[in-house]
Parts: sequence; C-alpha cells; structure tokens
Amino acid sequence: MAKRISLTEASRRAPRLLSRGDSKLLDEGAPPTLSDLAGALQFALGDGRIWLNEDRMVLLQTSSLGQLRREMIEAMGIDQTRRIFRRVGWFQGIHLADVIAKRFQQQDLTAALAAGPRIHTMEGFVKVTTRRFEFDVSRNHYHGEFYWHDSTEAVEHLTHFGVCDCPVCWMLIGVPSGYTTRLFGYPVIFREMECTGMGAERCVIIGRNAEAWGDDVPELEEFGLTKPRVKGKPWTPPVELPKPVDDGVSMIQGRSAAIMRARRLIERVSGSDEPVMLLGEPGTGKELFARRLHEIGRHPGGPFIAVNCSMFDHDDAPAAIARLDAQIDRAAGGTLFLNDVLSLSRPLQGHLALRLQLREGARAGFRIVSACSGQPREAVKSGAFRADLFYRLSLLPVALPPLRDRRDDLPLLIEHFLQRHARRHGRPLRKISGAAMDLLLRYDYPGNVRELSNMLERGVIFAEPAGELEISHLFSGLEELPEFIERAHASGSIVRSTSDGKVEGRTLQQMEIDAYTSALAAAKGNVSAAARDLGLSRAQLDYRLRKLGLKTGTEARPDAIRA
Repeated sequence: MAKRISLTEASRRAPRLLSRGDSKLLDEGAPPTLSDLAGALQFALGDGRIWLNEDRMVLLQTSSLGQLRREMIEAMGIDQTRRIFRRVGWFQGIHLADVIAKRFQQQDLTAALAAGPRIHTMEGFVKVTTRRFEFDVSRNHYHGEFYWHDSTEAVEHLTHFGVCDCPVCWMLIGVPSGYTTRLFGYPVIFREMECTGMGAERCVIIGRNAEAWGDDVPELEEFGLTKPRVKGKPWTPPVELPKPVDDGVSMIQGRSAAIMRARRLIERVSGSDEPVMLLGEPGTGKELFARRLHEIGRHPGGPFIAVNCSMFDHDDAPAAIARLDAQIDRAAGGTLFLNDVLSLSRPLQGHLALRLQLREGARAGFRIVSACSGQPREAVKSGAFRADLFYRLSLLPVALPPLRDRRDDLPLLIEHFLQRHARRHGRPLRKISGAAMDLLLRYDYPGNVRELSNMLERGVIFAEPAGELEISHLFSGLEELPEFIERAHASGSIVRSTSDGKVEGRTLQQMEIDAYTSALAAAKGNVSAAARDLGLSRAQLDYRLRKLGLKTGTEARPDAIRA
C-alpha cells in the first residue's frame, strides 16, 4: 500500500506540481526568512551605496518622504498624487519580486509569496502581519488578508493633513500589487479596507485577483494593465522592468551617470573627422569606444584599423616607420585607432606628427583615434612625448570612467558577461551565489571591466555542472579584496594574515564574528559604543549578534564567539 502523506509534505516534495497554495500549510521558518532577506542587504560603508542583492537602495527619512507627499498634493491634488504613489509602489513590488527570484531561486510559489510581507517589513515602511492567503493558479484565484502596523505613510499624512476620509497608504498598497502580480503571473490588486490614516487602530489589507473586485478596478489602468478576458490561461503582465535600449552601442553596457556622459561625448564628436583621444585606466574599454565612434561616425563603411603602438618596440626606426605607414594607408576612408599611443618612440612620434600635419586642411583620408592609460601631460613635461603631437591628437579628449566610479552598472555588466561567456563556452547559464554576488558588488576592480569579464569567464569554466558560481570560482586569490579581506582561498574561504604574520583561513561569517567581538571587547561590553565604532546602529548590531548566536553585553567575549 502506498504511504499516505499530508498536503504540506506533498507541497514540500513537489512544489512544481502543485498549482494551489495556502499560507496555513507553510512552515513558519520556510526560506527566505527575515534573516535570509537581511543577508541579501549590504552596506558598502564609505562607498555611498546600499545593495539589496543587485538593486541599489537608499536610506530616506520618512519625514522627507512626507514633505514630498505634502508638496505634491498641494501642487497637483490628492487624486493625481495617489496615482503617482501607487505606481511607484507597483514598480517597487516588481523589483522586490525579482530580488526574491534571483537571490533565492524559489520553486515553491507559496514560500515566494510569503516572502513579500517579510521584505516589505524589512524595508522599514510598515510591519506586516499575514493573517492568511490562498491561491489557485489554474483558476487565476488569489485571496489574501493582512494587517499593517505603524505605517510610516499614514503617520506622515496624519502629520500634515490630519485624519482623512479615505485610505492614505498609497505607495505601500502598490507594492504588494506589483509583487504578487509578478510572481503569480496574473493581475492581483490590493486595497486598504481600514487605514490608520482614517483613524483606525491598524490598516487592514485585502488582496484579490483583479476579476474578484468586479468591474470597477481603476488600478489596472494605473499600472498599465488590461483586464484579462479569458480565465484559466497563463497571463504575463505587459509591464516589464526597465531595460537598456538596444541602440547598437557595440559592447558598451551601463546606465550610470559616468558612462552615459562618456557615451554622449562620443556621440557629439561623431559628426566630425577631428582627432579624438580616449583617456582612462587599463581595462576601461577604450577600444570598444573607438569602435563605437567608428560605427556612428562619418565613414562607418570604411575600415577600422586597430594598432597597438607597443608592437613597434622591437623594430629599428626605418622598419617601424614603414610598418606605421602601412597601417595608416590601410585606414584610408575609415578609422585608425592607436592604442597605448604614449609607447611610441620619438622617431615614430615625429613621423606621425608629420603625417598629421600634411593631412591638415584636406579634411580627408581617415580619422585618427588614440588612447592612453597613463598621464599624457606628465609625459609631455618630461619630454617623453612630443607636445605638438599631443595637442594634435587630443583636440577632442574623452575620459572613460573606471569601474569603481560606475558601480551602479555592476549588476548589468555581471549579467551581460555571464550570458556572453556561457554562450561562448557552451555552458548552461548559472546563478551566482549570494556570497559571491555580495563580494562582486564590493570589489574595487583595479583591472576595470576587463577584470570583471575575466572573473566571470573563469567562474563559468570552473563552476561545477548545474552548480552555482561561488567565491572560489570567481576570485583566484590574487585580487585586492575589500576592507579586512586579504585574499580568497581556492576552497572558498577567505584568507587573512594574523598579528604574528601567519596566514589563516576564515569565512566571511567568522571574520564578521571576530570584528563584532573585538569591538565589544574594546567597548567593555557596551553594545552602543561598539556599534558606533563599527559604523552601525545599535539595532543593527543587536540583530547581527542575535543572528550569529553571540551574547551581548559583558558576556560577549572572544572565547564565546562561535554560535
């Protein structure tokens, strides 16, 4: 006789096969827990960035958000402000759903939906209590009931306008609508049935599939959705996360202010044939920018000739000049790209200056684009590089930012190179582990984009089949790791030097424990003082100590640092 199992056990064993779910059948500790979600949140201290997995976050005082809300209401009215805030919340919910999908690879829809209230609580806007939710994908049915306590949005509205005759948690109500719709695959609309802003003790929230609300569902139009007509069929919201526009920018990836400025400068100079000099550290993509300039320039159909100027080092002057002339002739009607131009010998500099002088006024022949990673003005001052040639080549200088100055582009670049190298090597696209992603976001990349590409290619090759990319697959042990980390060991542990000069292996968690216990010991058990020394709040340190199983106060000693 077949062994009987409960619905809960069936859900745990075969989550893909069940199309129905109920929060009452979910274990309280089902991941991702609040601790799991908090582990995806990291503060890059001193770098000015906060990350929730791959999404950049900010700390914003609720009073500032309340002031923004007040000025918008006074400027455009309550109805328009409500619509804008709900849409902002909607897109925030979509982003949060994608964080859960990417970070935790949830296969159980019940657990993924249960994570929504937890991550909403973790953000600090409101404390969410889940009363119950249930769903049936085959019938496009969803129903959920929640309590919200201490809504910051309600508090700010009460502060500026007093008790209202309608619900006021507009942005907050958009979040679960976007989150649940994204995961459920069918439009789900949440509404406030009671609101603290109306004088209620707490906010009471009901979520239903769109059709269950009847014919009056203005949120569908606000969120850019159309009401589905046929039941029981898979449905994908037409609203997607913003994606980079495919404008043919070769391999140039990024939306940060620094990279966008460089791209705009390239576009501005593309309409002329004057010399352009690309300035930037090694690995910042100077050849990619040169190719992009050629693609959008006046002669995109002509040849693009890339010349590494250091290749002339082993030739005598006549032979080097002859080779340079050959490259210049090949570039006729197109673009000549001189990479590492500062490495040209003095005879070659003189010959190139003469060639450029002869073509001045003709405005024909080819466009010259040069690139250098060093300090050209220092080379001119020292006499290593001819001043007349420098001023000719640098008529239109374009500075390319190092990767550390465009960290907001890291998630996009990581995804881009991961897909590129997976295709190139015929390996299945793998997920990067949470710990590895956290370290990628904190690393300084002295080799810039080239180094990032190499690290991800290494990870694609080294990772086990169908396995995650771990720290040991990406970091070779030669990198300059951030803060207190010295280098990564091949086993996946972090290696640092002890006070006596010896090297010992430590995981990130072990090193975190050491940092907290040392700070507590120095503060003589005063948690608040230790938190200040670590650059954390008292609440943050309390949470980390509880998560790691450490004792607080005078009981926190180095001999009791293990959980």
